[in-house]
Amino acid sequence: MAACVFVVEDNTDLNRDLCEYLEMCGFDVVGCETGAAFYRALEEYRPAAVILDVMLPDADGFDLARYARENLDCGVMMLTSLSGMDHHLTGYQAGADVYLTKDSPLSVIEAALRPLLRRLGRDDPDAVTAGLATAPQWRLDLLNWMLIDPDGRSAVITAAERTIIGLLIEANGGWLSRTEIVVSLGKADTAENCRNLDTVIRRIRQKILRDIGTELPVRTAYGRGYAFTAPATIIRENDGETPAAF
Repeated sequence: MAACVFVVEDNTDLNRDLCEYLEMCGFDVVGCETGAAFYRALEEYRPAAVILDVMLPDADGFDLARYARENLDCGVMMLTSLSGMDHHLTGYQAGADVYLTKDSPLSVIEAALRPLLRRLGRDDPDAVTAGLATAPQWRLDLLNWMLIDPDGRSAVITAAERTIIGLLIEANGGWLSRTEIVVSLGKADTAENCRNLDTVIRRIRQKILRDIGTELPVRTAYGRGYAFTAPATIIRENDGETPAAF
């Protein structure tokens, strides 16, 4: 049986992205946006690990960490925008096993979660491996200029769109800054080109939602750039590519 993980995060977009990513990686995930929702979920589920934000609208994440440490047999990960050393110390004193900041890529969060569960003897390697192997993925078909969702629905994309999506997929869940993407497109790092990039990504989101009825798993990562937040693969053509124009 796959490990159950609670994600307690009041930012709806981040909560959704993290839940979807961990589900794709083979975990059973329960998303909670408040402390009250966390306690309600405990009436039905027993988590193997909890991922806690600190600044929740109705609770202090450090208090939830203390509760989890004292009352639950589970791992505790803090995931917060509070990056100061004092906050790290408070987190570990409250019972956290892992303290990460929200600028951590989704792949890093998952990578930190696995050894935590293994130490607790709560990870099922076979179940997780099977989940990774069989999880449906997004596919970027460079040869046919198509983006295909996990259900096999496809949309035709432009040269700029396929280059940008390819860069994001290759980042493996990590963030790419606007500057990194613009430079990879062969453009100068100017405010205008960064605004043009935002426009292109907004068009891609609208196109994918319109053409195949699926929300593109690309999110803005707290003002630091963009990230592709779902498992994906690239179907490459034989010859090389050149940077695309906006």
